[in-house]
Amino acid sequence: MVKFLRHNSNGKKVNIPTTGRIGRLAQVIEKESSRQTLLSVMQDVEQYTSTNDPAKKAAWIKTAIERLEELVGREKTREIMKQCGRRCCGISTRKKARKLMLESNSIQEFIKKLNEIGIGGGRLQLEDNTITGGYDHCYCGQVKKTREPFNSTTYCHCSVGWYKQLFETALERPVEVEITQSIISGAKSCEFVIHI
Repeated sequence: MVKFLRHNSNGKKVNIPTTGRIGRLAQVIEKESSRQTLLSVMQDVEQYTSTNDPAKKAAWIKTAIERLEELVGREKTREIMKQCGRRCCGISTRKKARKLMLESNSIQEFIKKLNEIGIGGGRLQLEDNTITGGYDHCYCGQVKKTREPFNSTTYCHCSVGWYKQLFETALERPVEVEITQSIISGAKSCEFVIHI
């Protein structure tokens, strides 16, 4: 069940979700920007919360991300999405990755174990200090049924944050992650480079 927090914006009540993925996005937007930005981005969130149609939900997310980019800029929006991705990488996944790393004799062996159980897309490869990998289908239930391609990879910086959280937990050191393409922005696969 989705819980809501009521906000007034110009005399209009806005029911902002506080739970689930959309609630997580709302929390990060407010924390990393302002309540006014949150209210502007979430102004018609009932279009998302009142439907079970995945394509309509994806359309709302697409518009919300475009609004957020207009308000705070592309780089700040990408940072917000990375924070969402870090939170999306759940504690059980992080614990599993750390356990696999501790049981491995090398990063190469660790990558092999991740691939065997499908964490991280199942096709991670290590070369020197760089891991490449990605997804052959979109895993995000909020957007994978989009009918229109997103204008950029901004939303998919959520996966950048997810990979960053996963590898930083497992390796216990900072990593840098970049996205080179995404399915919802028109590519056939999502591709990432993880610099360790």
